[in-house]
Amino acid sequence: MWAMKAGHLLWALLLMHSLWSLPTDGAIRNYYLGIQDMQWNYAPKGRNVITNQTLNNDT
Repeated sequence: MWAMKAGHLLWALLLMHSLWSLPTDGAIRNYYLGIQDMQWNYAPKGRNVITNQTLNNDT
């Protein structure tokens, strides 16, 4: 079985470290929401289209 000496392992780790990407500072993003109160028609067909029932019969 092949074994790596401690000195070789150290050099290998140092060389691999230079290949890793360095962390960045990142970016700050601000998001704003424009909320408006409005009427919404949840059933424009007057039926529950999933169960195919009228809104009066839908439980």
